[in-house]
Amino acid sequence: MKKYIGTKQIEAEPMTMGEAYEKGLLQSGRVPDENEKSNAGYHVKYQDGYESWSPKEAFESAYRIADTVFDRMLIEIGELTDRLGKLHNFTLNEKFNELDDVTRAMLSAQIKIMQDYYHILNMRYNKMEGGNGRCCNLSFGTAIAMLWAGFAIRREGWNGKGLFVVKQIPAHITDEVIPNMQSLPQSAKDLIMKGRKSIDYRNQCLIYNENTGCADSWVPSVSDMFAEDWEMVP
Repeated sequence: MKKYIGTKQIEAEPMTMGEAYEKGLLQSGRVPDENEKSNAGYHVKYQDGYESWSPKEAFESAYRIADTVFDRMLIEIGELTDRLGKLHNFTLNEKFNELDDVTRAMLSAQIKIMQDYYHILNMRYNKMEGGNGRCCNLSFGTAIAMLWAGFAIRREGWNGKGLFVVKQIPAHITDEVIPNMQSLPQSAKDLIMKGRKSIDYRNQCLIYNENTGCADSWVPSVSDMFAEDWEMVP
């Protein structure tokens, strides 16, 4: 037989076995004895409208409350923690070393991505619960995802304060704008206007210094790429 995981959504409320009997929710019309009437359980309503009663232990082993966004995030964090733990333990097993290089590389990358995702989820939960919070201690991969989405990023460990990095928005500069550009020397303007008469800005990053107002092109160093002290600039 194959294994299956349930995915149905239900509504439920606490209810004793005696109360369930009075409402006609016990299967096969079973009549509980006096000792069973106080047994804890849940009144369960399924999506198709069918209603029944489930003992507390059986119900809570199969379902977790998902009434609010906090509940759903806790479920996701718990499931991710479980999967991450299992995958990490597998990488310590001899069977992991028997895999080919490509598979081992993908699993190692998967662990790192899952760890970053776990970190982000926890920061989101703490911010929602407390109303504030920093987006910090990020890996370079997570920081790049934020940079790609248009947010400003920086490293906590940078010696110079007031620095942050942004991704320039791709832009098409037409021949009407080029002659008036202050960022280009006249010789460059002349050459461009003799050729395609346009400029397409793309895939560029700037590092900006809040103290001086200066912006320079930015390329990450090896230290930047392996750092895990990246943060989003609020």
